[in-house]
Amino acid sequence: MKVLLISIDTLRSDHVGCYGYNGTKTRTTPFLDSLAESSVVFERHYAAEVPTPPSYTSLFHGRRAIKNGIYTFGHYGKEFACPMPSLAQRFYLQGYRTGAISNLCWVYPWLHAGFMDIYKPGNRFQGGDAEEVTREALRWLRDFGRGDFFLFVHYWDPHVPYRRRSKEAYRPLFSPEEYRDRAPEMKYFENDPELDRAYREKHDHLGDPQDPAENLALYDANIRYADDQIAALFEGMKPLGVDPDELVVAITSDHGEAFGEYGFWDHYSGYRNIAQVPYIMRGPGMRAGRVGSYTQHVDVLPTLCELAGMEAGDKLCGKSMAGLLKESRESLRDYAVVETAFGAVQRMLVRDEFALVHTMFSLGRTHIKPFELFDLRTDPDQLHDISAREKKRTDRMRIELEDWVIQNGGGAFDKLRFMAAKKTMGDMSFLVRK
Repeated sequence: MKVLLISIDTLRSDHVGCYGYNGTKTRTTPFLDSLAESSVVFERHYAAEVPTPPSYTSLFHGRRAIKNGIYTFGHYGKEFACPMPSLAQRFYLQGYRTGAISNLCWVYPWLHAGFMDIYKPGNRFQGGDAEEVTREALRWLRDFGRGDFFLFVHYWDPHVPYRRRSKEAYRPLFSPEEYRDRAPEMKYFENDPELDRAYREKHDHLGDPQDPAENLALYDANIRYADDQIAALFEGMKPLGVDPDELVVAITSDHGEAFGEYGFWDHYSGYRNIAQVPYIMRGPGMRAGRVGSYTQHVDVLPTLCELAGMEAGDKLCGKSMAGLLKESRESLRDYAVVETAFGAVQRMLVRDEFALVHTMFSLGRTHIKPFELFDLRTDPDQLHDISAREKKRTDRMRIELEDWVIQNGGGAFDKLRFMAAKKTMGDMSFLVRK
């Protein structure tokens, strides 16, 4: 079996054409959209944790942060705990050639555990561009693409800094004027001088515009650039004797992005625009269609293991999606849970397209309550808390979320609450006498 796992870093699903994005004159993802026509598109796929390190840790290991210990940047070997081999290790132990075109090892070594060949674009974390990634992926396929393989290909282009990453030829394709009527309101920044100052300092440091419409245009231009390079990757396989139709292909992202919604930018929260990402699969024997069931990153490992005929084991948090890749219409999950400790400390439960967000540390956003409820059908950006109006649903989902923590935490203390308390004390350090 030949397996190609592609991640387009920082790609929110609602900026992908096959997920309904049609708000610009130029399409952001024409190649992914064409690929989706012969693929299974998972419409409600969520990362288990955000941002980058915990998201990829749960993706590659099939265990959530509440079990593997990695919640955010700054967690290293002493926190990481996983008794099971990684996805790449499993393929390596079965005799597959394993390769990674990614620089994630600059963050945490276990994210590249099991890869025989590693190429680090840009020779630094978040380095390189899509052309380099595609070139090196094709070089690897030229050398090893004839036999069974597992190849991870990682594109960074939608990630900040948007302007520095952008290519001059792609900027004119997306005009900021196209985004004026739908760019996030900046009222939370206008009403909070400290929040506004932090926003401006961050964007000045990155060299990015202050205007969210300009950033959205650059973001979409960078997505289009990555999409074109993925098209070049698939086209470049054919002369190498690698038939794209014979591959098992999985395409996803680690997290999305915010542009001012609800007072957030970058990926400092766990709301839907950060947590919901695309997940597209195609391969021999798979149907073409769409799946409405909730799925999460921890489900990728058991899915690929089942497709390869490997036992996944019973210590994983994920479930195999293999049944959804055929004619079956079964549901995999009734809900999704997402956690973050990067910036805000939050845990979100999504069920029936209602999202309960438990915020333990708000990163200075005083408008955020400890518990909020949002109707994602009418409020996908989660701007209107309806917890007071939907008190019974809110209470029911609060209990469900608390039960989830108890069941998955195995009786241990809630590390997410602990990190929130540490951040809160850090914010109040001026009260402590030196």
